[in-house]
Amino acid sequence: MQNSVLPTKIYGLRGFQEKYQPLLYQSVSEQFDLGEHTKYVDLDFRYLLMCASIFAESLEAKYLDAAYRIAQYVIQCDATTENQKVSAAYVLSKMTNQGAINLAIERQRIPADFEDKTPLEFQLEIMNRLMKYSIFDKHENIIPINKFQYEVLEGIMRSDWVSISAPTSAGKSYILLQQIRRYFESVSEGVIIYVVPTRALIQQVEVDVKKMFIEHKMKDTFVSIVPILDKMMESYKKVVFVLTQERLQWLLNDYQDFVPNVLIIDEAQKIGDGTRGIILQQTIEDISRRSSRVKVIFSSPMTSNPEILLEQSNQNVRKETIEKEQVTVNQNLLWINQVFRKPKEWELYLCTEEKTVNLGRLTLGEKPKDAERLPYIAHRLADTISGNLIYANIPSSAEKCAWKLWELRGPEKESTHPEIHELIKLIKDTVNPDYTLAHVLTRGVGYHYGNMPLIIKNEIERLFSEGVIHFLVCTSTLIEGINLPAKNIFVRGPQKGRGIPMGEMDFWNLAGRAGRQGKEFQGNVICVDTNKEELWNYIPPRARKKYVIERTVDNLLIKHIDRLIDFINEGSPRDKSVKFPELEYGFSYLTGEYIRNEGLKDAPSLEKYGKDSIERLERTIGAAIKELEIPPAIILKHSGVSPIAQQQLLEFFRRNELVIDMYTPVHPSNQKALGYYQTIINTIQEILSGEHPGKNYHYSLLILEWMRGYPLSRIIDRNLRFWKGKDKSKNKQAIIRDTMKDIEEFARFKFIKYFACYRDILTFFLETEEIVSGIEFPDLNLWLELGASEKTTISLISLGFTRTTAISLSEILKDQNLDREECVDLLAKINWERLSISPIIQREVAQVVQLYV
Repeated sequence: MQNSVLPTKIYGLRGFQEKYQPLLYQSVSEQFDLGEHTKYVDLDFRYLLMCASIFAESLEAKYLDAAYRIAQYVIQCDATTENQKVSAAYVLSKMTNQGAINLAIERQRIPADFEDKTPLEFQLEIMNRLMKYSIFDKHENIIPINKFQYEVLEGIMRSDWVSISAPTSAGKSYILLQQIRRYFESVSEGVIIYVVPTRALIQQVEVDVKKMFIEHKMKDTFVSIVPILDKMMESYKKVVFVLTQERLQWLLNDYQDFVPNVLIIDEAQKIGDGTRGIILQQTIEDISRRSSRVKVIFSSPMTSNPEILLEQSNQNVRKETIEKEQVTVNQNLLWINQVFRKPKEWELYLCTEEKTVNLGRLTLGEKPKDAERLPYIAHRLADTISGNLIYANIPSSAEKCAWKLWELRGPEKESTHPEIHELIKLIKDTVNPDYTLAHVLTRGVGYHYGNMPLIIKNEIERLFSEGVIHFLVCTSTLIEGINLPAKNIFVRGPQKGRGIPMGEMDFWNLAGRAGRQGKEFQGNVICVDTNKEELWNYIPPRARKKYVIERTVDNLLIKHIDRLIDFINEGSPRDKSVKFPELEYGFSYLTGEYIRNEGLKDAPSLEKYGKDSIERLERTIGAAIKELEIPPAIILKHSGVSPIAQQQLLEFFRRNELVIDMYTPVHPSNQKALGYYQTIINTIQEILSGEHPGKNYHYSLLILEWMRGYPLSRIIDRNLRFWKGKDKSKNKQAIIRDTMKDIEEFARFKFIKYFACYRDILTFFLETEEIVSGIEFPDLNLWLELGASEKTTISLISLGFTRTTAISLSEILKDQNLDREECVDLLAKINWERLSISPIIQREVAQVVQLYV
């Protein structure tokens, strides 16, 4: 049946469309209070269910979507009989959609024993299907999975390198977690690396992995988010690292003999995401060079070329691509536009591939300003419904949108929920009493962006998923893979940052979060003002398309090779590096290949490119690095920094040999540390990064306070006092946002990257000039990444605690020289009820202690 043309023929029948389309329109429009809309009656459920049963066995998303649409509507409709609802549940069973079946049972739309009400042959079919599409844990518990997830597990068993591609809602993350569990249950020891594109995702995956280990009583496992190997880790035979590509590169650089057993790359399409993509490609190639026995699993949203990710494998490995158009929830694309010359009236449209259908009108209480249309529409359509995400282009817009929603909801929506007030208190304590998030939460509105403290983001996500927060305004962190599925997603003129129109593929990745499997039968992506073409880059979204993966390295070497060669020939000028960072990373990547292969002609990773292009690049790179004195090991280690700039830094140290102490890093606790770090940052900005030095004093103070483990609220308060004396007109919320941004983007990223290179070149200089030997500088990179320099705080963060919690706990533990094992032992002995500590922090402690005690 799967390869049959029957679904195509039925779907194309005029008679089917005449019966199906009224159900489709009614299914969507009934979700909203529309004053004027077409109502349909006399739906032919018997005929539609028969068609749905045929569509359910198709491989194409269009027919699977129709099958699911019919089944879920029949189950929810009050006009259908019990037999019809049971038939609809049978259709869902054929689609292996156990989540929708469980939801229908939970809402008492179908009986829990619906299988018993079907004919005997159907009962046997359902039983056989459940047997096939289920897995078991070591305690013999049955875990139902869908067809896509089944194919993933089968493919992983057959092959060494696997690239899986499916819609956002297909259950990719879930099956990857199950694969981790199954692997550890089948081996006595092993190491898995789970790579995520951003720091924002690390904690989410870490929590999910830990929850799974606790659920399945897997006590012999350890989960780390820090790129270090230590004594406690050695006492565990099974370890999962959850790392970004930058942290993975750090781990590989520091431990040259380290090889994982399994490498999982989530959101693998990010291999085409600028400099981040080049780093990801480098780490994959590094691990592949170290061993051909590593099992590698790539996961990406619905892509047209997932096989491209397998090109980096060794020749002797078994490779497989798994693509599946699994439908687990209906996702509706809706447009809403203002009625001409009636500014308070708006029309809602359903967009399908075939046409756009007017579902009805709604009226707003007043005419909103352009910038406020998004919150007004969201409030009008969904104020009584939880699970609403509103996409904002930048953090300041997110805050303004949330404030307007707070106003629109009114005093009657004041929340009395205790967990909301726990979160508000935590925000006031850890950020600032005047931070607007604490204000808007009082009426069930929140916002979420990448630079916010992790403990606050985690709690916001939890309360949103539980329906306590009704409206959540998000920025582009939502596109990066944050698992925040929603009932409704509201979008207006989306951009990925300031002034950068959101690409079509990013839009569909965002839209894929509409519809919470197991919580909703359908979700909606509501696009506001689609008739204003300038807001939508002149092409409002309409038809879902597959993502085309284009690696950044491919893009550079095929489309921009002349620009890259010019950049190298010009000596990698710093102003061009700042403007076009991919050129710097590309130069560095090719230099690494040149060093490893004594040229580029024999580099395995470059075989796919034209011979003439490789010869040009080889001549260019050879000439550029001919006179370099920097050791190859340093160049290879710092793959995002121009080798020419590295040589220039070495020459700078030689010119300043007599005062080299001025450029030598000291411990953050040193009383004169501020002057030292201001000098170091000035040097880095001038020679390595090329960025404007205007904020260097501010940056120096910031990194010291951050490494010393100062609470965020203290750092923000100092910045507020500074700006109050310098420029009273500067907005308080902007100062708070800028402080968090500088911590994330400068202290925890840019300075780490360049200081690591600076430190290694300084060490090389001091040793080769015999000024000093065997010098060891403070471990600033780890301290900057974690925001702490005390051993106990670092141990707590590496156990999985957020920085906020780790700082609070280190004050309770008092001893600042504890390792991870000692921290766990002491935490297990504390009577938490006696302590005056946030319940949010207590919950975090309970989760960690539950896994390791």
